[in-house]
Amino acid sequence: MTQKLLKLSGIGESRLHLAWLSSAEAQRFVDISSGVIDNVKALGKFDPELFSLELAAAEETLKAETLRWMVGKELKLLARGDVYGRKWEKARFEAILDEVLEREYHKQLIRQAIIAGFTSVRAISQRIGLGLKRISYLLADMEKTNMIEFKGHTECVPVFGAL
Repeated sequence: MTQKLLKLSGIGESRLHLAWLSSAEAQRFVDISSGVIDNVKALGKFDPELFSLELAAAEETLKAETLRWMVGKELKLLARGDVYGRKWEKARFEAILDEVLEREYHKQLIRQAIIAGFTSVRAISQRIGLGLKRISYLLADMEKTNMIEFKGHTECVPVFGAL
């Protein structure tokens, strides 16, 4: 999930490497470490200031209640099923989890943009790269859940604030 979040944020999933190793696998450790080092060198230095909104949004996404709930229910849904006794297929669950992850990340990214002073739909879109329609849809959802509020109009442009 973290790699998917890094991909969504534009940081790149290849900046995170995970491998299971035994203490008896010294040569495999060397091979993996060398590969990681080569990969990171090829990617270049990471400048966190260029991704300040994206990093803050990613951190807040991992705290999102819906996402945490879904991760907590994964084993139950796959092994025992939902309240109707229907077992979920792993691929179906992961597809829905990916959709939730993307939606929650986009909401948090919009919120971070508003906190940073991008308060109109167009300004948010220009800063974070999401389409106007998607932002408008998510702003409506965010307003219902008290993440943001409509502040009024500035020169006929709706302005939003973070709560």
